[in-house]
Amino acid sequence: MSKAKITVTIEEELVKEIDRTARTLKENRSCLVEEAIRTWKKVKMEQALREGYLAMAEKDLATAEENLPVGYEALK
Repeated sequence: MSKAKITVTIEEELVKEIDRTARTLKENRSCLVEEAIRTWKKVKMEQALREGYLAMAEKDLATAEENLPVGYEALK
């Protein structure tokens, strides 16, 4: 996979924290930031899926409750 070089401006304390973490993990700064972005994307996707599934569950529950009287009638 090809790589692209970018320049970003972030708080100096965050840069120091990134550098400390990179040293601890024996990774370079770029690898650490790349992994952070991948993790952020994964978390966002999981959050979107969770919200979508919850919305579907609410809709399914509402539909089931609407149809409950019909089900009772069918059992008589």
